[in-house]
Order: sequence, then C-alpha cells, then structure tokens
Amino acid sequence: MKKKIILLLFFWATSSGAWADRWTFLPAEPLFEPLIGDLREPQYGIIAQPDKNHYDGSIGQTIEILQWQPQDASQWGWGIEGDSYLQLDSLGNAIFPLRVSDWYLGTYFSYVAGTFSGRLEYEHVSSHLGDEFFYQFPHIIYSRESLRLTFSDHLFDNFRIYGGPCYWTHLSPDENDPRLFFHGGIEGYTDFSHFILGTQIRGYATYDIKILGEAGGVVDQTLQIGLQYKWHRDSHQSIQTALVFYTGNSPYGQFYQSPESYWGLGIFFEP
Repeated sequence: MKKKIILLLFFWATSSGAWADRWTFLPAEPLFEPLIGDLREPQYGIIAQPDKNHYDGSIGQTIEILQWQPQDASQWGWGIEGDSYLQLDSLGNAIFPLRVSDWYLGTYFSYVAGTFSGRLEYEHVSSHLGDEFFYQFPHIIYSRESLRLTFSDHLFDNFRIYGGPCYWTHLSPDENDPRLFFHGGIEGYTDFSHFILGTQIRGYATYDIKILGEAGGVVDQTLQIGLQYKWHRDSHQSIQTALVFYTGNSPYGQFYQSPESYWGLGIFFEP
C-alpha cells in the first residue's frame, strides 16, 4: 500500500512540475511584440502637432494574463488590452480643451514560434466629442467591434513585416459599409548602441497602413522616424521619440469621414 501511495505521489509531483513549467500566470512581458508603427497600439504617449496646435495623447496597457508553452517550441498567450486616445486643442494661457476621445477595449490570443508570431484580437471602440465641440458639431453614435488577425515575422534581425485581415462585426453608423479591411506595415531598426548610464539606443523607421471600406473607402498611412531607448536590449520596456507623418481620414471616430494630414513630434512609453 505504501509503495502505491509513493508511486501516486511521484506521478502527481512530476505531472505538477511539468504543468508549472508549461503555464505562466501574469508574465512580465506579452509574447507578441507591440507594433511600434501603429499609433493605435496600446501605449502611453503624446504627439504634438505644431502646425495645428493639437496634442494627441494615449493612455493604454496590454496585460498578458496567461502563457502556455507546450512540448514543442511554440508559445501561446491570452490577455486583455485597453486604451484611451485623446485630442486636445491649445488655446494659449495653458488652456487645452478636449476635442475628441476614442476608447478601446479588447481581448486577444497570441502565438509565437521562432521569428514568426500571430495575434487574434476582438476589440471594441467608441468615440465621443469633447466639451469644446459638443454643441458646435453634430454628435454621432460611433461604435465599432472588430476581429483582427495580425501575422508578424522578423525576416531579418533588424527588419519586421506584419499584416492581416480584419472584419467589423458591428458598425454604427454606416452598418452597410464593407466589413472587411486590412492592416499591415513594416519596421526597420539599426543595431543597438550604448547610451548614457548603461542604456541602449537604436534608430528605427516604420510604415503602417490601414485600408478601410468606410467613408467611401480610405487608406490611412503613418510614417515614423525615431529613436528607441531601453535599459537593456532585451527589455520589453522602452521610450521612443519620433517624427510622425500621418495622412488619410481622421483616426478619431467622431470625424472618421474627414480627411486629415499632419506631421508631429511624439514621445511614447512602453511600461
């Protein structure tokens, strides 16, 4: 009897150890690397538009809840993400009224195998006019929900390509607009170099594109040229400073039918 109990305890301990090795709860970093070229990726940041006296801010976070590593070399993750994007005017005398705000909330599953990775997101977004324009412009009920599949591959050490199909599961307004759209881009980096206090720095350039059927069909494009700073090169945490160029329709839902182009100076934080 004692031998049977010992054998049962042995198998339970070994299986529990394997289970613990394969699952991680609240890991320090998400598996899928953030898309630094996408301004609507959850992050903390601000972009100043000197030519328009506008300031775009974002307050957001990705939280990986669970990671699983099976017996092969792949890894799987599940988490939640949320962000608030705000645009402020500058009226002088330290007055910055709110023009518009967009709110994102979603969940995702991710997959990584070598240099290849993928992420499937289900995301909700709503848009709201700020106090400055609430009584000056017609307010619309803007609500969107989408499924987004993004594939990513580091073809080389300093070059990444990403993209995939997306589908609006809910559209308000314009529920009869085309539901299928596409999001993709490329990222290129220099090698890391030593910077002050032992930190690392590298240059980067990104191009991000969204091809949508709403508003009669529109192509939103973003180009970034900047510098990325890290405590060490393998860290998930980073600070980026960049020159940003944007053209397309307004990324804010309340103005989604309005063409917009701007250049700005941005700083972004990945905590």
